[in-house]
Amino acid sequence: MQSDEEMGSRLDGLIEAIEAKDKEAIMSWIRGEQFTLVSLSNDEDSLSAMILETEEFPALVAFLTSEHAEDFVDSIADEIEGEEVDLFEVSGEDLLGPLAKEFGLLINPESDDAVMIEPALLQHERDDDDEDEDGEDTEE
Repeated sequence: MQSDEEMGSRLDGLIEAIEAKDKEAIMSWIRGEQFTLVSLSNDEDSLSAMILETEEFPALVAFLTSEHAEDFVDSIADEIEGEEVDLFEVSGEDLLGPLAKEFGLLINPESDDAVMIEPALLQHERDDDDEDEDGEDTEE
């Protein structure tokens, strides 16, 4: 398991990009990482990643190590009693693909290395979409 210092330095580039609101650097950092996701389900045939509701937006919960994910699951054991818990690995590219535009990303919650990325900072590629809110093509 990575030490807190190693994890902190691993996150430094991301934190700097968030502070600078540098969407391209954020996306690049995410694409270069592997993530562990937590799935809570009673359905053995499908995995869906855990989402937490923040005051401002829903956020996908992701971890940089399986140890962080296991610690998190242990910390919420009373709240998820009776639920099937699965951990699964995804690449940063696969993490971003299905992420809806209203979702943020919460990395390593319940740890000293927790980082929140708001939805607007995850929308670099989707900013160029030519659809309005009704799903109609607005390009002429």
